[in-house]
Amino acid sequence: MLSLMTPLPDFRNLGVMLRVLLLPLLLLCADGLLALGAPEPLWHWLQTALAIVPGSLLTLALLALAQPWLARQRLGPLWALALTGGCFALCQYALRGELGQAWAAPWVAALAAALLLHYLSLRQRALSPALAEARLAALQARIRPHFLFNTLNAAIALIRLQPAKAESVLENLSDLFRAQMADPARASTLAREVELARMYLAIESERLGPRLRVAWQLDAPQDAALPPLILQPLVENAVYHGAERLAGEVEIRVAARLAGGLLELALDNPVPDESDAASPGSGMALSNLRERLALFFDAEASLATERRGDRYHTRLRLPYRRAAG
Repeated sequence: MLSLMTPLPDFRNLGVMLRVLLLPLLLLCADGLLALGAPEPLWHWLQTALAIVPGSLLTLALLALAQPWLARQRLGPLWALALTGGCFALCQYALRGELGQAWAAPWVAALAAALLLHYLSLRQRALSPALAEARLAALQARIRPHFLFNTLNAAIALIRLQPAKAESVLENLSDLFRAQMADPARASTLAREVELARMYLAIESERLGPRLRVAWQLDAPQDAALPPLILQPLVENAVYHGAERLAGEVEIRVAARLAGGLLELALDNPVPDESDAASPGSGMALSNLRERLALFFDAEASLATERRGDRYHTRLRLPYRRAAG
């Protein structure tokens, strides 16, 4: 059932914590329903809660603390099961005061933990193919044909008059395609994401000219780990649905800051009046970003969008983690 070589989940991840706590909560609910026919149902339910809740909370806390060490162990799942049994044994002994009666719950807890680890392992395997699907959807959402054709046309127009600038445009385009074809499971950094967004904007500036302005406010660590190509699709949306459809000078604002252990990326751009909008867009890029955030961070990341007057605001929050190396 559970292989001792199975990679352990990240017990510090909010989504994993919630799933781990869901099992004891379900057991408590089931026991409460079964105890309705007992002479003293409330007392029976409290005894069950004392047998489950303290051990579950202590186990989860110690698993989160020991996560880095467990991840390096060859028999990590076995150590996790032993830790679970030990926590329940300690809690039962502290509550009952008799060592002989304290060993029933730990064995049941270890068995339940094995089933839970097996479920989390199956869930991870089921989500793995979604990375490849997310990559394909991301390519479809980001590489818009009009952007490719406009970039090539801009480069052709510059070849004779400004060959150095034409070469720069094609190099930026090449780097963007190379980034889009990279492994979607490999983490990027804030510095790299900003660099790719600047490359994209440099290409669009050749077409839109000086009327496209970008204001950057980067107050976050540049080594923050991010899923690849998180920022560039947001910037592209801002150009495609905003700057392209407006006359005169337009300004796109991009900000990054660290607040309460969360990395926050914010972007806002002008948009035409709803009555003047040629196409509201399919939302494919944003849907793809939400899917990839869920694959990388589970319940710890969020992506919110809102229209305020003549500007469109996008806010992305995810846990700050320093990139490896």
